[in-house]
Amino acid sequence: MRFQQFGDRFQLRIESGEELNATLKAFLVSHEITFAQMAGLGAVRSATVSYWNSTSQLYETHERNEQMEVISLIGNVSMREGEPFAHIHLGLGRHDLSMIGGHFNAAVAHPMLEIWLTPVDATVNRTLDESCGLFLMELSDRA
Repeated sequence: MRFQQFGDRFQLRIESGEELNATLKAFLVSHEITFAQMAGLGAVRSATVSYWNSTSQLYETHERNEQMEVISLIGNVSMREGEPFAHIHLGLGRHDLSMIGGHFNAAVAHPMLEIWLTPVDATVNRTLDESCGLFLMELSDRA
């Protein structure tokens, strides 16, 4: 991975063959980032995405081993069980111009992914909400 800092933001370039989740987590740990927003684009040679089924309260996971364009990558970083956790959704364009998308699980960059990462000077934790089975952000204020 390559990166450059611009003020309080980072531009990351995930290189060909690097797995996004592991590479991003290592960067977050090394820079002590506990809360951030992110957006990105690029291309991958494989990806695993999920759809959250609200009836079963389980993720339905789908693996794709093909070259795809990352049309949209959007997400945030918070803390889950004491470690940085990237919650990402992405849209992927296939060779026939059809699209798939969902909750990010894993992806291998090829030739690269470009991600804008904007840290916020705060820590937000995620805890398990048993009513839905998901780890949700702990936020203090209520409207």
